[in-house]
Amino acid sequence: MSRRVEGVDVARGVASLIMIQGHAYDGWVAPEHKASAAYLFTRLLGSLPLPAFLVLAGAAIVLRVEAAIRRGEPAVHARRSVTARGFAVLGWGYLTNLAYALLDGADGLETLLRADVLHVIGLSIVALAQLGIRGPGGPAGKVSPRRLELAALALVVVPTLACPWLSPLGGAVEGPARFLVALFVDVPRVSVMPWVPLVSWLALGALLARLMLRWRGADPTPTAALAGAPPARLFGLAAGAALVAWLAAWGTGALVDALGGSLSRAHPAVWLNVVDLGARGAVVLGVAAALTPWIPERPRRALVQLGRGSLVAYVFHIPFCYGRLGEALRGRLDMPTATGAVLALMALSYGAVWLRDRLRARRQVSSLLAIG
Repeated sequence: MSRRVEGVDVARGVASLIMIQGHAYDGWVAPEHKASAAYLFTRLLGSLPLPAFLVLAGAAIVLRVEAAIRRGEPAVHARRSVTARGFAVLGWGYLTNLAYALLDGADGLETLLRADVLHVIGLSIVALAQLGIRGPGGPAGKVSPRRLELAALALVVVPTLACPWLSPLGGAVEGPARFLVALFVDVPRVSVMPWVPLVSWLALGALLARLMLRWRGADPTPTAALAGAPPARLFGLAAGAALVAWLAAWGTGALVDALGGSLSRAHPAVWLNVVDLGARGAVVLGVAAALTPWIPERPRRALVQLGRGSLVAYVFHIPFCYGRLGEALRGRLDMPTATGAVLALMALSYGAVWLRDRLRARRQVSSLLAIG
């Protein structure tokens, strides 16, 4: 059976496009046009990318582990590799903060050291690698898939349940320590997306990928190999996740009404909110992966390339939506005009990924020629 799995990368590419449109419409559409049905639909789509990227990062870890098991790679080597990747993403988070500060100015250390999406993805990768990529038999032991599943399950349940009690603790932290604490729980002006409870979405992605691999193993057809699992089952996964998201969204509002207050990470309703958004991320994975075999080759390869370069696309597009580079458009466009600009930004973001890949390929060729 072919080992190629493009469904996860296609899903990441789709999530990148949804992310770009969400930020661009939010930044560029004039206030008087934000009550339209078209704009509100972009808000619904805009709720998908954040949990989707975490879900897909968890799925990517499982695919990396599967490759390690297939090669007989010791667990310690795989764990170190994935952990290094997590810390690299965390580092890119801080470099991104610095780049945006240089472009648009900074509000002190709160801007440079704030905890944002890349930080939580990086830390979540490290957590799952350290807890889940283990194996029996000492340093030379292979990865235990069962250990990975148990670690992922724990990371789904424990941070989510503890969120209402842990989240308020960050408000009492002062001084330099707040920048470290902000990575894990809410700290005013510093936390944007803390590890508690967002790590649960990455862990959910790992569990879903393990399920997909079981489905794929039972169906050796090229279609299932390309998508990552039989498309019919992926569509079923997406439909079930959509139902869970709808029920959890309804339950979130009902619980807030019953208990009073407003939704926050310190409110018990956050439990259902975490379920709601995690399920939305699963919808992106299920639908995009299921459709992968039927996407024509050239668009599919473009989505795969964009998905593998989603970090570049993220860093590139934000200044055009909220920063100085997009100042001429901010809050001034109607929906049709904004749509044309959104498509142009998607093309530019893909171009940034394409250019990065070309430069990387040239460096690799130069290195090989130098060695030769």
